[in-house]
Amino acid sequence: MNIIYLGAEVPSNRTLLETTGATHVGFSFYRMMRRGLPKKGYLLENHFDDHFQIHVHPGLPKNFDIDLSEFSEMYEAFVAENMTRLISFSEIDVDDQTYVDNQRRTCWSEVPPGKFLPIWNPSTGFKGLNTMAERYLDIGLPGDSLETETQMATVARTLARQGTRFHILGSAKPDNLRSVPAETASTMSWLSPMMNGETIVWDGTKLMRYPKRMKDQARARYRHVYTAAGIDVDLILEDDPKEVCRLAVWSYQQYEARLNGVDNNDFLYINNDGMEVEESGESTPSNTDKRPPQVRKLEARNPEEMGNLPVFGYNTTTEIDEDGTIKDVPVVHSQQTSLRNCNTCFVASNCPAFKPDSLCAFKLPIEVKTKDQLKGLLNAVIEMQGQRVAFMRFAEEMNGGYADPNVSQEMDRLFKLIKTVKELDDSREFIRMTVERQGSAGVLSSIFGDKANVLKELPNDGLNENQTTKIIKDLTENS
Repeated sequence: MNIIYLGAEVPSNRTLLETTGATHVGFSFYRMMRRGLPKKGYLLENHFDDHFQIHVHPGLPKNFDIDLSEFSEMYEAFVAENMTRLISFSEIDVDDQTYVDNQRRTCWSEVPPGKFLPIWNPSTGFKGLNTMAERYLDIGLPGDSLETETQMATVARTLARQGTRFHILGSAKPDNLRSVPAETASTMSWLSPMMNGETIVWDGTKLMRYPKRMKDQARARYRHVYTAAGIDVDLILEDDPKEVCRLAVWSYQQYEARLNGVDNNDFLYINNDGMEVEESGESTPSNTDKRPPQVRKLEARNPEEMGNLPVFGYNTTTEIDEDGTIKDVPVVHSQQTSLRNCNTCFVASNCPAFKPDSLCAFKLPIEVKTKDQLKGLLNAVIEMQGQRVAFMRFAEEMNGGYADPNVSQEMDRLFKLIKTVKELDDSREFIRMTVERQGSAGVLSSIFGDKANVLKELPNDGLNENQTTKIIKDLTENS
């Protein structure tokens, strides 16, 4: 699988790609016209180094403001003039399927089949895709169709086994490249760090893409990656537009190597290597067998050969339902036995217990069934997080003492863990009562009703006149 870096019709982008070691580049005829370059006599061999493998596409937007017939004539002439230099070219993709079919029957019927790339129109459905697969060896798949068509991966894998080669257009998302077997995938994403402030970096195992709001955190996190890739660390942290794009291209190269089965754990596949280009994977093979493979008949397994999937552990308990029926109910619990294999383990290169063709030597006997066990687990995690914060603070000091937002983020996580443990230790009990007051009645009346009015009255119907006079006389004489 090869990743095609679009935007090579812009001289500055082309110059930048020359410094990265990228080989497959995409050229938009429409954008070349918009830049005011000559529509005739523009030879790719005069503008691209010999190591570049050029993939030309019309680049016509959905809402184009140009005469389609005139544009088609200019595009056909451009392709004819540069046929020997380009590796592939795609057809003009418009909604008018009648126009597309007519172009295929006329102007594109005489071109080398290994260079012509017809594009599948999702409106024709999978029936249209199967019809194209019967006629063409290479088929282009619009990148947005991979997001909307849920069965695309299954259909593409089936057709790929029959010999069809797919090319993803305008998308290099890792999920799509893993699910759909593709010969090439074109993308403009390598320019997003310069245009949109994003960060694209290969962390050693997977391709990471961070939005602009996480730029400061993400770019400070991968200093060791920049060193291994031969990228200038200071320029990355200063948001140099060219350097962040070089990092993106290098990261896509690492991901491309991983998809192609190249072991790049030690960052051996860097952009300072030579530019030897392998034979293109898009040339037409001399012998193509389009016959479908024979369908294998599945045989049912014997019951004694089948077992539980060894992800969870299972215990059986006996329960009695409402009808009094006794039945066995499986209860899931954690599985302490590991299925990790040393040959495919993530840390195989650094593990002290590595042993080829063996299961993992370590277990994780963690059990959380009581409050004390939960508290112990949280305390252990807090200690580990505290060690991480301390080491990151040390790295921050070694790098000049400038505040690293990643350290602050890990501190916040530490405080949240501590708060969780404090809440588990809190044994206070309280009752919260909410009283709603309606009308002119008091709070006691709202709670106790008529009994509150009784509490307001004096016993024995209150004091008579003589008793009241005596009380006043006693108060005045004593004062």
